Amino acid sequence: MKSVAESYRLGFATIRTIVSETCAAIWEILGPDVLALPTPEQWRQHALDFEREWQFPNCVGALDGKHVQMEKPINSGSMNYNYKGYCSIVLMAVVDAKYRFTYVSVGANGQESDGGVWGACDLAQMLEAQGSGGEQVLPGPQPLPGSAEPLPHVLVGDEAFPLREHLMRPFPGSALTTEERRVFNYRLSRARRTSENAFGILAQRWRVYRGPIGCSVATTKLIVQATCVLHNVLREKELSRGGPGGYSCVAPEERGEVGGLREVTDVGATHNHPQQAAGVRNSLVRYFSGAGSVPWQLDSIRR
Repeated sequence: MKSVAESYRLGFATIRTIVSETCAAIWEILGPDVLALPTPEQWRQHALDFEREWQFPNCVGALDGKHVQMEKPINSGSMNYNYKGYCSIVLMAVVDAKYRFTYVSVGANGQESDGGVWGACDLAQMLEAQGSGGEQVLPGPQPLPGSAEPLPHVLVGDEAFPLREHLMRPFPGSALTTEERRVFNYRLSRARRTSENAFGILAQRWRVYRGPIGCSVATTKLIVQATCVLHNVLREKELSRGGPGGYSCVAPEERGEVGGLREVTDVGATHNHPQQAAGVRNSLVRYFSGAGSVPWQLDSIRR
């Protein structure tokens, strides 16, 4: 903000107000159109995209969270202080197969656990309610290609998230006792990296993520929300022009640990999961090593 103030010969307080108001306008006016929660039909289209691009059928999105690093707010105590040793707020997002955000939740305190952040999100609560007979959010179960067994549509996440009927996570290292399970982890990782790539694109485009954001918590939240909205606007323009992507091989350092945008990890936590969720994952394990196998998967897991 100081560099912008100097460039335009305006007062720092004026620039601070302009940035805050502009980000709020982007979120409030563009956000409902660009980041509206998908309908069941739109989720189904995302599933087709994941099947075509990443060979993971019935996957509607990749779930991930990032710590947005910020300077310590005045009189905040340890509220935003995370286990990595800096202050942050959490950006929790679902990303589609084309690196667009389909859902974001911004503003959870950095000290909160990943499971707690996701559990408090309205999308997580709606998905839990759907499983208990509530309003339908995701499409109903559908057979996988080449299989007659109907399986629910799911999100994919890393080991930081709990295993649920609508949320698949990889097997931990101690449970990788068979080649089929390693294949499942590989296939899930391929689909899940769309979220890593989306965060990498976000961090590359917006200079504000290259270090701690020196704003209040409220302003930092508005900045993150606005950049997510503008990210989707730019991705839509690229796709409409026939552009790639081209982001399938974003380097790890550009995807996750870029300056002020860092991984949310689950340190030493364990998750109890329902039998239905384990059943869905086991069905996918059998499918990926059977009718849904791809030619290169065994070479990939044996490297």
